[in-house]
Amino acid sequence: MKSQIPNDATAFLLKFVKPEYENDFIQGKLRMNPLSYFIEREKETGDRGVGDALEASAVYADVEMTLMDPETDEVLVKGKAERINIHSNDRIKSPVLCMYSVDKDVLQVSSEDESSIEVFPQIEKNELEKLISDFGDNMLIINAKLFMDRVKEKCEELQIDFKAGKVKYYDFSKNYSDRVSKYLDLDSSDICFIKDDYFKAQNEYRLLLENVSTESYHILDIGDISDLVTKFKISDFFSGRYKLILKKEMISI
Repeated sequence: MKSQIPNDATAFLLKFVKPEYENDFIQGKLRMNPLSYFIEREKETGDRGVGDALEASAVYADVEMTLMDPETDEVLVKGKAERINIHSNDRIKSPVLCMYSVDKDVLQVSSEDESSIEVFPQIEKNELEKLISDFGDNMLIINAKLFMDRVKEKCEELQIDFKAGKVKYYDFSKNYSDRVSKYLDLDSSDICFIKDDYFKAQNEYRLLLENVSTESYHILDIGDISDLVTKFKISDFFSGRYKLILKKEMISI
């Protein structure tokens, strides 16, 4: 059946979490790493899954370069670079919470009425194997709308500006105009919601704190969320054995 789920709607959020951090998350203590953590993780370990050396970066492919002396205009170096990437040292200190968006891209609709939609989660086998390889099999299912309501309430209380939404994926070997146009301001939070399509299987929904800066990690304490969270396994969730009933008024954040 053709999906009637809106293009921009997220039904649930999944948090892939290590067992040692699970209880903290359920208690509402959201551990948020700065973007620099993911940059350094790939550089130091070669882990391109959790790690991503191009986080919050302006990435240009096949660039003609000319380096000139600023006083004499003499050309010092001229050539072509396969790729150039630059980032703001301030913006990469922004803490982020990375989650998986359960939306129309991963939901197959089996039936629908005026108030609800019956669906089952489904992704390709290689995508499932990649998720488990990168993050382990442990996860939490989160009521997306109510979770984000509580995040918004706490951020308003603490006067924290935040941006939340799905990451958009691009082929970084091509200079798409809509992606490059977002590079005009390297300090803009928009650049933090762009990733190479290598990571597309992560279907990421991201929460970023715009006016918080850290070089280690930040804890956003939104209070107990045990009423919004269910423990599950990634392999079970995408096994095809489980159907979900979505109330239409609860599937958009």
